[in-house]
Amino acid sequence: MRVLPKRRVSAVIALAVYSSSVSLAASPHRNQLAVPKPEERIQVEPLGYRPPGALYMLTERAFTSLDFIDAHHLLFTFHQPRLMQREAHPDRRDNDQVIKAVVLGLPGGNTVTSTEWRMHDRARYLWSLGDGRFLVREKNTFYLTDASLKLHPYLEIPTTVLTSDVSPDGHTLVVEHEFEKHSPDQHTRLLQQAEKFGDSPPPEDTQVTLINVASREVLSALRTDVPVHIPVTSNGYVSVAKEKTGKVTDQFVVRFQPFQGDPVVLGRVASTCSPHEYFLDQKALMIESCGPRSADVYLDAWTTEGKKLWNGQRDGRLVWPNFAFAPGGGRFAESLLSVSHDVDLLDSITDEDVRGQVVQVYDCKSGALLMKVGASPVMAAGQNFALSADGERLAVLHDGAIEIYEVPAPAKPEP
Repeated sequence: MRVLPKRRVSAVIALAVYSSSVSLAASPHRNQLAVPKPEERIQVEPLGYRPPGALYMLTERAFTSLDFIDAHHLLFTFHQPRLMQREAHPDRRDNDQVIKAVVLGLPGGNTVTSTEWRMHDRARYLWSLGDGRFLVREKNTFYLTDASLKLHPYLEIPTTVLTSDVSPDGHTLVVEHEFEKHSPDQHTRLLQQAEKFGDSPPPEDTQVTLINVASREVLSALRTDVPVHIPVTSNGYVSVAKEKTGKVTDQFVVRFQPFQGDPVVLGRVASTCSPHEYFLDQKALMIESCGPRSADVYLDAWTTEGKKLWNGQRDGRLVWPNFAFAPGGGRFAESLLSVSHDVDLLDSITDEDVRGQVVQVYDCKSGALLMKVGASPVMAAGQNFALSADGERLAVLHDGAIEIYEVPAPAKPEP
C-alpha cells in the first residue's frame, strides 16, 4: 500500500497568509441531475495515447492536458512512453518525457496538426491563456503557442522553477522559483560537497513572482521558506488570516489585496482548519473551511468587492479538486476524487481509498450544479477535462475516449 503525503501546505509570508490547494464544491446545492449523454466520443488510442499505469495515478504528475482552442478545435497533449536520446549535459534533477500534442477538429475528431515536445520534468507544462493561446513550460523556459503548435520564446527564469500557475482569467502568471541565499563561493562549495557525497543540492529559499502575461511586467515578488500556491487574478490576490482578538478563536478574516490600492475585507469564516481559497473567475472566489462536527467541507463565495454570492457544502468523501474555467461564460468545472471514507482537507489517501473521479460544472454566481460526469483514468493532477470559453461545452477524457457534452442552462428557480 502506497501512502501519499499531504497534498499541499499553507505558508505565512511577510505580507499575508496564503493558504492553498485548488478546490471547490462537489455539490454546493445538492440537486439531483440526470446522467448526461455525450454528443460525440473521440477515440484516443488511434492518436497514440496510452493511459499511465496505476502506480502513477495519485502522484500528481502531469501526463495529459485537454483544452478547447475554440468552438471547433481541441488541444490534446499526452505522455509518450519511449526511449529518448541522452542529452550532452543533462541536469541531475531532470526527469525527461516526450509529450505529443494534437489539434483535433470538431465535430469528428480529425487530426488537424500534431507535434512532440521534450519536457525535462513531470510537473504541469501547459496552461490556457484564452483566445486560442497557450503557455508551455519546458523546465525554466516558457513559450507561447496556438493552434499551429509552434513554440515562441516568452520568458526565461534564471533559477530552478518549482511550481507555476496561471490565473483563471489567463492574465497573470505565478512562478515559484529558487532564490539563491548563498554567496557564489558558498554555493559552489556546498554543491561540490553534495556531488561528492551523493546528496541533494543545497536548499534555497523560494521566490514567488507574479507576472502580467500581456506586458511581462512583474506585479509583485515575495520570498517564502517553502513553495506555496497563491490564488491570483489580473487585479490582485487573496489572503486569509486568523482573526486577532486576544482569545482562542476559529474565525478567519478573508481579504482581497489589489495590486493597486488598499486591501478589502470580504468577510469572515469560522473554521477548525486553515481555510483554502480559490478564484473562480476574475472577480469571484470561493473559500473552503472545516466545520466542528462534520467531515463535510463548507463553502463560501464572494466577489472581490465583498458581495456574498452563495454558500454550500461538499461531501467529505470528495477530495483533491482541480479546475477548468470559462472566463466569458460565468461557469467553472472541477474534478474531484471519490474516496471510500471521509477525508479532511489536508489528509493523505492511499490508492485503495480511491473509487473514481467525477467532473462537475457549476454556475459561478449562484453555485448551482449544472452537470456531473465521470472521468477515467483517475488523474490526481487533473487536466483530463476542459470547459469551452463560453461555458457551454465540456470535454472529458473517459473510458478510452474524449467525450464532448453540452452543458445545460441553470434550472429556473422554483416559486
